Amino acid sequence: MTLHAPDGLPIILMERFEGLTSAVDCKGDDHKMSLTFKTQEAYDYALKTWQIINEDDDKQFLLIANHNACSPEDERQPYKVSSVTEDEADLTISMATNITQWSEVAGTYDLDFGKVAVRQPSQKLRPRGFWGDIVNVGKGALEAAQGNADLSKSVNFAVAVGQPGQKTNIYTDDKGRFSIDCIDCYITGTWQVQGHIVVQGFVLQDLTLEAAPQDFKAKLELEATVTSSKSPDTLQSSKELFSAPIPGAGIAVTGIFKLGATVSYEVGTSATFAGTATADFGLSASLPNGAKVVADVNNPSDSSATGWSGSSLTPNFEVTKLSASLTLAAFSQPKIAFGLELVEVGNVDIAVTMKLPEISSTLSADYDPKGVCSQSAGASKTGVKLENKADESLSLQIDVDLGDDNSKPSWSKTLLDFSQPLGSDCIPLNIPGLGPADGTSTTSAKPPSGTGSDTTPTTCKPPGKTGICQSTSKTCAGGAYMSGYCPGDDSIKCCPAASSSSAPAPSPTTCAPPGKTGICQSASKTCAGGAYISGYCPGDDSVRCCPSAAAATPTTCAPPGKTGICQSTSKTCAGGAYIAGYCPGDDSIKCCPNAPTAGGCKMRRDRFGKRIIAC
Repeated sequence: MTLHAPDGLPIILMERFEGLTSAVDCKGDDHKMSLTFKTQEAYDYALKTWQIINEDDDKQFLLIANHNACSPEDERQPYKVSSVTEDEADLTISMATNITQWSEVAGTYDLDFGKVAVRQPSQKLRPRGFWGDIVNVGKGALEAAQGNADLSKSVNFAVAVGQPGQKTNIYTDDKGRFSIDCIDCYITGTWQVQGHIVVQGFVLQDLTLEAAPQDFKAKLELEATVTSSKSPDTLQSSKELFSAPIPGAGIAVTGIFKLGATVSYEVGTSATFAGTATADFGLSASLPNGAKVVADVNNPSDSSATGWSGSSLTPNFEVTKLSASLTLAAFSQPKIAFGLELVEVGNVDIAVTMKLPEISSTLSADYDPKGVCSQSAGASKTGVKLENKADESLSLQIDVDLGDDNSKPSWSKTLLDFSQPLGSDCIPLNIPGLGPADGTSTTSAKPPSGTGSDTTPTTCKPPGKTGICQSTSKTCAGGAYMSGYCPGDDSIKCCPAASSSSAPAPSPTTCAPPGKTGICQSASKTCAGGAYISGYCPGDDSVRCCPSAAAATPTTCAPPGKTGICQSTSKTCAGGAYIAGYCPGDDSIKCCPNAPTAGGCKMRRDRFGKRIIAC
């Protein structure tokens, strides 16, 4: 900070004599102050420092005292000195003083705070003296040093609003049709601030503030619940979740300047809805550390936002119920407002408002007999299709209150505004009643009709059977329901035992696994011949091949040096151990080498007593 005293008075800092004095008397009640020096060299140094004052006829100057007896604790106190008396014999300098308020002498100054570039001093002010750089500003203490390289420590405002996993209702309409809750909404991070202020004659000439986010993240996750079954309706609502000053942050130069900040967090939503739905949606967003906002109070056109293109967005969608359509839009809007109080000048508030971001989702229930999200075997015929996009914005609002000075009006400006698609998605979902039977289009969903006359039952024809499609909530007279043969969701299945016509039941479907024959039947029945064999019957896995239903000529096998027949390992092999790998079918069918075969082959022992088959 560079302070220019009024009326061109020279400025002397008492700390320039720190360690050189043996006694300091500045009670102030007798309007006198005295400094007694330890040595002749120290006394001579003080006289040399005040040489420019001695050359002045009235010898008046401004003394900034930091001694505990001369100023409030951890603060400096200005004194106006009207005369100086020197006593070389006692190495003492006495002064006639009057205590002066900062508001009287701090009418012209340059102040930089945060990590700023070195600025060159004003040359025309150097001969009359100046207050050098302020290295540390805080708790009302100013540590001054010679020079004019305006540096100070960084000024950081830590932001932590909201709790992960905390549930807060944003909106519930008075008719109970729609509610939306914030189930995971919070922001964390730090804002690093620096700035430059110029005041001349208690009039603000320049104020520039730069704010940069560090590790700044926002989470927005909402849960929407719709219970309306009427025609589409709309709503729009917002709620401020938090607003408070940031504690333990900011800087202050007592009697001259204060900087503080307030953070608020607002969440809003709008929706168009019909039918019933339950959906979670939202995203996580983070700001790049290289981003920054520059607010120039005097020159709105020079205010800017740079480095924001690196923002990351991670959407999150989960739909647990939907019967019709739902359009949702929600925004997470943190705002940090920096307040500056310039003593005897006025107040300036600089608010940075961010939409991080506004997310829009259009959700619609859909039906496709070949599969909604994919057209593969077993794909769900019903589901929810989503179209998503995100809008991000950044704006500045400057509120200026400088008393009678109306030369710097308040203003606001949008610094950043862009939209980006988040792509489309499809979620397979069981949606009861959605399908051709209720008249729903295969390309756009409608809410369920709710009432109306029953339609003619839809027939189904799994392999070797006929049946009717009906709700699985009803009992199927013939046994197990069969999936994949009826339109609609998984709550509608084929009941094979319920005949929709008088046609006779068709003949059983035959199956022919390797080396066997059989019939396809429900696996819920007992297979007379043993284990069922999968993969040789049409339909789902509830219908399998029962190989014992029809006898087949035994298949021969010929492992090295042997012959035999292929048979089920559930039977005893007369000759000993089964040999795997020489029979078709699964691992339950193996070669029994001792089983006799056609062609006159017999089992006998060789000359070593080992059993062999000789043909």
